[in-house]
Amino acid sequence: MTPAPHRHPHWTRALVELAALFLAAGAVELAVTGAHALTAAPAVLLSIGAVLLGAAAVCWSTRRPPRAAAPVVDPLPEEPVRRQVLWRLRASISDTPGRLARLAGALAALGADIRTMQVHPVEGGAVDDVLLHAPDRVSRWELIEAVEAAGGRDVVVARADVRELEDVPTRTANLAADLVSGRTDVVRALRALLGRVEVHWQESSQVGTFTGASVHLAAPGGGALVLDRPDGAFTPAEFARASALVELAEACRTRLRPDWRTARTAHGVELTIRPADRSDVELVAEFHERCSSAARYRRYFSPGSAPGERGLQRLLTPALGHSLLAVSPDGDVVGMGNLMYDGDEGELALLVRDDWQRCGVGTALLGELVAQARQLGLRTITAHTHVDNTAIARTLRGAGLKLVGAPEPGEWRWTRQLQPS
Repeated sequence: MTPAPHRHPHWTRALVELAALFLAAGAVELAVTGAHALTAAPAVLLSIGAVLLGAAAVCWSTRRPPRAAAPVVDPLPEEPVRRQVLWRLRASISDTPGRLARLAGALAALGADIRTMQVHPVEGGAVDDVLLHAPDRVSRWELIEAVEAAGGRDVVVARADVRELEDVPTRTANLAADLVSGRTDVVRALRALLGRVEVHWQESSQVGTFTGASVHLAAPGGGALVLDRPDGAFTPAEFARASALVELAEACRTRLRPDWRTARTAHGVELTIRPADRSDVELVAEFHERCSSAARYRRYFSPGSAPGERGLQRLLTPALGHSLLAVSPDGDVVGMGNLMYDGDEGELALLVRDDWQRCGVGTALLGELVAQARQLGLRTITAHTHVDNTAIARTLRGAGLKLVGAPEPGEWRWTRQLQPS
C-alpha cells in the first residue's frame, strides 16, 4: 500500500483535472446559451468546477511538510573593549633605510596604533615625535624597551592630551589666532606648541640661541624667555617655530592697540584702566614712592623701600602674568593690579595709593583681573592678605573670593573657583 504522503500528489492532480473539465464545460454551455438565457446548467457546471478546485488546493496544502524550526545559534562571546591610552613618544633614530619600519613594527607588536608623526631632521639622523594609542595594559617602560630594541635612542615617553592630536599647522594657526585675540599669551602658546617645557623670564644676552635642552628667545617687552626641556633636546625645527611664535606675540604687542577701559570712582572721577608696559617704569616708581611704607608692606609682605628698576620691570611685564594700571585724569598712576599664574591657578595682588583708597580703585582693577583670568581659562584664583587689612578684605569679598584659611600667622588666604575642577 502506498504511503499517505505519496498518495496526495495523485489525488490533487485528479481533482485539478476534473475541476478544469467542469469549468470548461460550464464556460462552453454559457457561451452557447448566452448570458441572457435563464438555464441553470452553466451555473451548476461552474459551481462544481470551483468546488473541485478548492478541494485540490486543500489537498496540496496538507501535503506540504512542516517548516523546520530555525536552528538556535549561540552568540559569539563579545571581545572585551580595551581602553586606549594616548602617549607621546620621542626618540632619536639613525638615518638608515628601514629604521622607521622597524620602529613601526615594534610598536604594532604591542598593539599600539600611530596617530601622528613628526620627523625632525638633525645632524646624523632624525628625531621622531609620535602620538600613538596603546592598550592600557601596555606600560611606559614596555614602550621604551620596544623603541630601544628597534634602534631608538634618548627615548622619552609621556602621557599625552587628546588636544595634541591636531596636526601641527592647524594647532599653530589656532595659537596665532588666540594670540591676536588675547585668549592666550606667549608662554601658554609656547607650551601648547612644544609640549611639556618649562618657561621662565630672565635678563639674558643670549637671545635667539638654543643649545640642547635650552632655548633663549627675546621676550615681548624686554628680557629673555628661557625654555627648558628636561626630557630631550630641542630640534632646529622646534626652535624656528618657537621663534616665529614669539615674533608674532611681539608684533601683536606693538601693532595692536591694548584694551583700555574706564572706571568711575565713588567720587565720580573717571579712571583709565590699561595694561602696564616697561615704558611705565618711571611712572610706577613714582607711584610706589607716593605709597606709604605700610601700604607697600601690605602688598609685598616685606618692609623696605619700593622695588628697584629690575624688580619693577619684572612686575610690569611678567612672563607668566598680567599687570594693570589705574591712571587718574592728570596722568598719575593711582593703583596697580597684578595677576600671576602657573598652569590653571592664578594669584591676585593689589596696591592703591593711600589718598585714593576706599574710592573703588581696587574694585575696578580686581574686576578686570578676574575677567582676564576667565579669558585665560584659569581654574582658580587666590589672594593673600594681612589679617588687619580690612579694606582689601571687603574688595576681595566683593569680587567673589572667600576666606579659606590662614597659611601663616597673621595672614589670610582667599580663593575663588572660576571653573569646575
